[in-house]
Amino acid sequence: MRADTLVALDSDGTVLDTMGPKQHRFLQPMLADALGMGPLREAYFACADFVNLRSAARGITRFNAILLALTLFNRHPDVRAAGFPPFDLTDLRAFVASGLPQSDAALGGWLRDHPSPFLETLRAWGRAVNAAILASGLRFDPFPGVPETLAALHARSAVAVVSQSPAAVLRQDWDAHGLLRFVDDLAGQERGVKAVQLRSAAEGFAPGRVLMVGDAYGDLQAAQALGCPFFPILPGREADSWRELAEEAYPAFLEGRYDPAPRLAAFTHALPPPDSPPWEAGAVTNRGPRD
Repeated sequence: MRADTLVALDSDGTVLDTMGPKQHRFLQPMLADALGMGPLREAYFACADFVNLRSAARGITRFNAILLALTLFNRHPDVRAAGFPPFDLTDLRAFVASGLPQSDAALGGWLRDHPSPFLETLRAWGRAVNAAILASGLRFDPFPGVPETLAALHARSAVAVVSQSPAAVLRQDWDAHGLLRFVDDLAGQERGVKAVQLRSAAEGFAPGRVLMVGDAYGDLQAAQALGCPFFPILPGREADSWRELAEEAYPAFLEGRYDPAPRLAAFTHALPPPDSPPWEAGAVTNRGPRD
């Protein structure tokens, strides 16, 4: 019998501990090389870490994240002191604002009508990143409690993955730990933004019978667009969050009594606005260890 409930899950930073490793091993150093940042790469790493891991922009699409991180980089005190020429972000800003899916394929289509050497560099970088991740064979571990909880979810609900990672990368990451057997639908960046992915996955389910689980504002916004409840996986408290999902939130959801409001306050407090990095407020920047 078809399940009458759906649990939709983000992947990176929610199910799998991939956010830091992918940023630190692939996305950030490869972009610093592609854009010739040289000795100022550490300033970019600080900006990219804040945007992608420690701000309300956590989990947004790659190209949108690059736009935010390079905006911070252009005004970073170390960059200004070095006299490093700011990046012209006009073309990137136009692509991000275009409404197109933020994928490598969509960027290729955009470039046919909007030639841009800067965006060509980003397109080549994106392809290289995807290839490097796939070729690396790295296994990104699920957070504690994930396999057992996914098995319990799949026993009573349909399970979908909604993510801005490429589908091929998602399949590799999930299959490495045998988690694909708990998934009924897997959507990557090729199927559009998360709100579109979630609406497609939830077709035929009442909004109140869909639960979105994620670690970023994009996940919350997708849930809000559909009108379904949201359960946050708190950055830095992932194991506790998964335990709470398994023991409290999911049973309450099945019974129609889950209230997300108490959990949203802690979630919003944990992720400050992406245009307010700590160094601009005079605080000491602490990016933590790089993976």
